[in-house]
Amino acid sequence: MWPILSAITRGFEFVMIPFARLHPWVGLIVVSVATGVVMLLIFGKTSNQQKIAETKDKLKAYIMEMWIFRNDTRIMFGSIGRVILSNLQYLRHSLRPIVFIIVPVIIIMVQLGIRYENEPFMPGDETVVTVKLREGAVPTRTTIELVGAPGAGPESPPLRVDSEGEVRWKLVARLPGSYELSFVLGDEDVITKTMQVGPGHGVDVLSEVRARAGTWDAFLNPGEPPIPRDSTIESIALDYPAGELSLFGLGVHWLISFFIISVAAGFALKGVFGIEV
Repeated sequence: MWPILSAITRGFEFVMIPFARLHPWVGLIVVSVATGVVMLLIFGKTSNQQKIAETKDKLKAYIMEMWIFRNDTRIMFGSIGRVILSNLQYLRHSLRPIVFIIVPVIIIMVQLGIRYENEPFMPGDETVVTVKLREGAVPTRTTIELVGAPGAGPESPPLRVDSEGEVRWKLVARLPGSYELSFVLGDEDVITKTMQVGPGHGVDVLSEVRARAGTWDAFLNPGEPPIPRDSTIESIALDYPAGELSLFGLGVHWLISFFIISVAAGFALKGVFGIEV
């Protein structure tokens, strides 16, 4: 799985190169519109366009019937029933294309997430890095050491929480740059975790979690290779500052913006591609 995720991440990095020096909104809008077009084309290729068109025509007719006979209770209730039935038929015709759409959309969301969900630390910022040990490992009985880097390192001894199976360190970001935190467990190989300090370019990859291979967290955080399956460490998580886009002075989450723009683009361009939605 990792070679595929790594290839997708590298490909996405190439796509995002033109937006590296631009405002983060630019890259997000372009990718969202492109996603809307992709969803539209997949919907058109995998759906029964004729049935969808027929169902929409019936739905319009039944709604008009409700309006015309709004004073006739018997006819109006019959029309309401037909409207509900037509909606169910429309959903049935839409279910198949949604199955094909969901996979590429999730992949795009993951790639946007590792670029827009968080912001790099700034010099002087303090944070916590949490190492989750695999089931059965007891933190107070596990030898583990954190070796920092010149620009970022631990500020306190580790806090071992047996009830959570976690070891936590307080870190301070000192100098701008990309650093590797090294976690040494006895005689095991060293497990590292990247840490970004300093202003980014809006589309830089920030890996919040490095997780064990084969886990959902590893899929959601493809910015770093997964932790080997035989390691005592289950995951390493850095508490990065939350990323936020500003629109007219208001903070907007990237995921909400992505959905609104991509869906709006799909509906706006359906006539251009001649696709019934």
